[in-house]
Amino acid sequence: MLHEALKKWFGFESFKKGQEEIISNVLNHKHTLGILPTGSGKSLCYQLPTYINKKPTLVVSPLISLMDDQVMQMKINGETSVSCVHSGMDEQERQYNLAKIKSSRFIFLSPEFLLQPFNAKLLTKLDLGLIVLDEAHCLSEWGYDFRPHYALIGKITRQFPQATILALTATAQPYLLNDINHMLNANLTEIKTTMNRDNISLSHLNFDSDETKLTWLLDFIKNSGPTIIYVSSKKICLSLAQAIYDEGYLTGIYHGDLSYQERHTVQHQFISNEIPIIVATSAFGMGINKKDIRTIIHFHIPTSPSSYMQEIGRAGRDGEISQAISLYQPDDSYLLETLLFTDSVTSDDIALFETGDLIDPIKLEMLETLSSYYSIHELTTIFNKSLQRKQLAYKKMINYKMLDTCRRSFLLAYFGEYNIKKPSYCCDNDTHLKKLTIYNKKKVKRKMDYNEKLQNLFN
Repeated sequence: MLHEALKKWFGFESFKKGQEEIISNVLNHKHTLGILPTGSGKSLCYQLPTYINKKPTLVVSPLISLMDDQVMQMKINGETSVSCVHSGMDEQERQYNLAKIKSSRFIFLSPEFLLQPFNAKLLTKLDLGLIVLDEAHCLSEWGYDFRPHYALIGKITRQFPQATILALTATAQPYLLNDINHMLNANLTEIKTTMNRDNISLSHLNFDSDETKLTWLLDFIKNSGPTIIYVSSKKICLSLAQAIYDEGYLTGIYHGDLSYQERHTVQHQFISNEIPIIVATSAFGMGINKKDIRTIIHFHIPTSPSSYMQEIGRAGRDGEISQAISLYQPDDSYLLETLLFTDSVTSDDIALFETGDLIDPIKLEMLETLSSYYSIHELTTIFNKSLQRKQLAYKKMINYKMLDTCRRSFLLAYFGEYNIKKPSYCCDNDTHLKKLTIYNKKKVKRKMDYNEKLQNLFN
């Protein structure tokens, strides 16, 4: 039956690995955490059950770009019964989609939207068949100290006891299943294939300073093909993009302070190959349906293996050989530790919150939100555990920069994957990596030397 439905609705003859098992679970009303690598068709895992059950599906999504991309892909494939509401819409579009919710087959909303009492009432009369938690790793990574509403999603799921819950992600921390079960007061079954993307090679370079790092980068991007360069802050995003632009390359920037329209424009230019290089903070990536990204460079190493695997997974979605390269210089550690730990909620913060004393306004708002669902004791436990996890993950990435054994095995072991089959194009420690050579034309109008003019002419 499932293969017939797959052929009818999507025209495919067979499932990708993991899809059929996840879909069977959903159709049997089993709450499920599905872990499938990027590009393996996670969206089909909720779309096909929706068509079979003939009941609406709520997709809880963390990012506007992700919602926009999935809605666009559905509409391209002929699905019109879909609604989506987010802060980037103008009022007319927002009202149109709000009115359409009650008649939609697929409904895309953010946790912040859902947890506003008036908005939650829009769903109360719907007979939801499925609630999807997309990019479910964000529950653990963002759900307490960045997007606290994500940690309250149990308030929504318990309003629809008849609905099956499906959490989907490409990267799952070892503790993700327990976190989700705790947040939802549910019992999800985990179905996992692998997080390994064997068409992406891994390498790392250490430098003495940012100047030597930048010199290497400006030379390397000549032949890096479509490239995302991840940095740790907006300030560095702007300065690095300017340096690349001064070198002659059309370059986009992407960070959390851009307007919706600015972000949308940059994404479109990158996807359509109008610009070859994006310099971005971690805000960029999810929902970017560009299959031919060849290179992911981390100008600063991420602070966790989960973030790293998630971000490098945006390369090579077409299955072609791609590369992930991380960079480090000694001063980076201070920058990374400041970003990671300075604003962490501590036991002292929670104690001050409990007694009504003054604390940082951002932390206050966060704790006020979470305290509507969790006790003070639970919050203390949650944030102590969160700090320990951050420290462990950061230590892993610091070890990664000094590694002399297989990088792929080291990263995947963090997620409980061992004895993996290494590709011939694995990492710089155990493979003779072939250099990718995909020329990026210089298009910024400036005076070029004779050799540059010849290279632009013949490539």
